[in-house]
Amino acid sequence: MDLREVADELYALPAAEFTASRNAAAGKAGTPLAADIRGLRKPSAAAAAVNALVREHPDVVDAILDVGDRMREAFAERDRTAIRELTGERQRLLQKATSSAGTASPAVLREVEDTLQAAVIDAAAAAAVRSGLLVRSLESTGVDQVDVSDAVALPVDVEAATVAHTARKTTRAAANAPAHAEPTETPSERRERERRIRTAEKALERARTDADALDDELDEEVDRRTDLEAERDALARRLERTQDELAESRAAERELRRRITQAQAALREAEKAVRAARD
Repeated sequence: MDLREVADELYALPAAEFTASRNAAAGKAGTPLAADIRGLRKPSAAAAAVNALVREHPDVVDAILDVGDRMREAFAERDRTAIRELTGERQRLLQKATSSAGTASPAVLREVEDTLQAAVIDAAAAAAVRSGLLVRSLESTGVDQVDVSDAVALPVDVEAATVAHTARKTTRAAANAPAHAEPTETPSERRERERRIRTAEKALERARTDADALDDELDEEVDRRTDLEAERDALARRLERTQDELAESRAAERELRRRITQAQAALREAEKAVRAARD
C-alpha cells in the first residue's frame, strides 16, 4: 500500500478519528512510508465534511462541479441565457450539499458552502475538492485563482480547464453550386454577378467585424459584473460572520458586566465585615 492509498482511507474518516488512525497506520508501515504517513495533516471540520460529501454523496458533488465546468464554458461562449440558468442551478445544488453535510455547526456549513462555491468558480479548486483529500476549506474572490497548494494532503494533478471556443467559420454560398454555368449568362452578366458577390462579401466582413467588437465589449462587461457579484457574495458572507461574532461579543460583555456587579457587591460586603471586625 502506498501513501496515496493510505491517505485515501484516512481522509474518509471523521476528523475526530483521524489522528489515532494515522498513528496506527504509521505504526504498521515501514520506513520511509511511516514518516510520510505521520506528516499527513488532520483536516479541519469543514474540510472533513467536504471529503465526506465527496465519498457519501458523489452525485451531489459531481453535479456541483459539472455546473462549474458548464458555467466556465458558458462564460467562454458568452451564453448569457445559460449563465442565468446555471447560476440558479448552482444555488440549488449548494443548498442541497450543505443540507447533506450532517449536523455541522453554522460556521462549518458556511465554510463547506464557500469551498464548494470556490470549486464551481475555479478549476484548481474543483480538482482539490474532487481529490477527497482536503485539509482546509477554500474560498474564492471570483477574481484571483484559488491557491490550493496547502489545501490538500497530497499534490493533485490540476489541469487548466479547457474552455470550448466555437470558431467562427466563413460561409460561402457557392458550396453546392452546379458544376456547369448557366448557358444563358453572358460575360457581362457574369462580371456583374461577381461584382455583387464581392460587394456583399465586403459588407458581410464589415458586419462581422462590428459584431465581434460588440461581443468583446459584452464579454468584458459580463466578466466585470461577475467579478462584482462574487465580491458582493464574499462581502455578504463576511458580514454574516462579523454579525455572529458581534452577537457573541455582546453576550460576553453582558456576562462580564453581571460578574463585575456581583464582584462589587461582594467587595462591599467584605469591607463592611472588616469595619465590623475592627469595631
